[in-house]
Amino acid sequence: MAPTSVLEALPTSQSCCSIYMNKAASIKDPVERFKLVMASTIAFIYPSKFYEKPLNPVLGETYEAVAGDGGRVYLEQTSHHPPVSHLLIDGPNGAYTVTGWSTYKIHAGMNSATVISDGHKKVVFHDGQTIKFNNPGDLFYNMLMGTMGHQLTGKMEFHDTQNNLYGEYTFGNVKKKTQDYLSGQVTHNGKYLCEVYGNYMGYMEFGVKRYYD
Repeated sequence: MAPTSVLEALPTSQSCCSIYMNKAASIKDPVERFKLVMASTIAFIYPSKFYEKPLNPVLGETYEAVAGDGGRVYLEQTSHHPPVSHLLIDGPNGAYTVTGWSTYKIHAGMNSATVISDGHKKVVFHDGQTIKFNNPGDLFYNMLMGTMGHQLTGKMEFHDTQNNLYGEYTFGNVKKKTQDYLSGQVTHNGKYLCEVYGNYMGYMEFGVKRYYD
């Protein structure tokens, strides 16, 4: 077990908001904003993942924190079974707001465990642009024998209905590459804009431009 609860661990998933959300809020191009939000969902993974299981919060437990940019972070455990956690981040000077919730189910095998996550996060910028996306899944393997490993699984989907933008990337779908590679695309009005490619342990590119390293 980790010496922290789920509510204390969750803000680490927003640890890059101070960089990417403020950069996105400072520009007006909705497509560039969209890409920056997608990049933020990869950039946090390397510094924030850990193997220990966080403690399950009690119903009604809350947690507050201050982000690196001065934004206020609020969390509350809104359901005990199934466990549901809600998140609110108020960015500095109203630049952005992040809201969302998450829950999970665990399917255990002889030497592995699959975590299926449900819920979403929604980013609203000061001018109203709204981007909504889901949560990834997890696979823990060699839990009792062998070298323990942790991989992200599933497909991440991003929606900006106001600007008709859609983005997606899938973990582990790159041929002849390991599970931590990902690929996808960004479209506008159903038309292809650029490829999304990267590795959640290293980098993320949109077309030929690197947004995270």
